Amino acid sequence: MKAIYKIDEHLPETTQIVVRFARLNAPESINNYEPVAIDYSKLDYHDAESFNQSLMRHAGNSQVKKHEQKESSKNIAEKISGDFDISSLVGRVIECKVDISRRTILRMNRVNL
Repeated sequence: MKAIYKIDEHLPETTQIVVRFARLNAPESINNYEPVAIDYSKLDYHDAESFNQSLMRHAGNSQVKKHEQKESSKNIAEKISGDFDISSLVGRVIECKVDISRRTILRMNRVNL
């Protein structure tokens, strides 16, 4: 299943973002879904892909599953990749995958033996 999110606000002084989540084929505009405040210091913001994955694991999956039973319609969303800056995502609707499993990429430093 594909999902979308929209960051309404970025609050750097409290390291929080205000985010709305919906299914990609949701019957309503993403602006009609309730916003959730998330502390992004607990998320992985190494790059855009890891941010999407950690955001969906932390809060998005449960928010999207609430709306799963509704009829389908289209929201217009964009995909992001590469370099990452939270401030540049404010007001944009981003497409991402709902992650069911607990597999993830482990970030590691080089170890010389």
